[in-house]
Amino acid sequence: MNRPRRPPFTPARKKKPTPNRGPVTTGPPRRRSPLDHIPANIEPRFKVLGTGIDRQALQTYATPMEMLVVHGFTREIDDAFSRYSGRLEEFWNNNPDAQALARKLDDVLAGVVARRSSS
Repeated sequence: MNRPRRPPFTPARKKKPTPNRGPVTTGPPRRRSPLDHIPANIEPRFKVLGTGIDRQALQTYATPMEMLVVHGFTREIDDAFSRYSGRLEEFWNNNPDAQALARKLDDVLAGVVARRSSS
C-alpha cells in the first residue's frame, strides 16, 4: 500500500553516439583495368603505362584528338578484357591485339607527358 507510484512515462534508452565518419570520397572506386596492371616483362617496355602515372590526370593536358584516341583505345582494351575469362596476368600474353593497342596508347600518352613537362 505504501508502494511508490510508477512514473507516467518510461524514460527512453540512451543511444550510443555514432562514430565520426571520414570524408566522403568523390565518386565510386575505379574499376580494375588491365591498363593498370601492365606486366614488367613485356619488351620493349612501355614509357607511360605501367609506371603508375594516373591516365585520367594526364587527360587534362591532352588535346581533343588525343583524348578521343585515348578513350577509344582504352575502350577497346577494356572490352577485350571483359570478354576474356582468364586471369589478369595472362591477359596481355593471350591478346596480342590488345598489346598493340596498348603500345599505340602509350605513344599518345608519352606525347602528352612530353608536352606537359615542357610547359
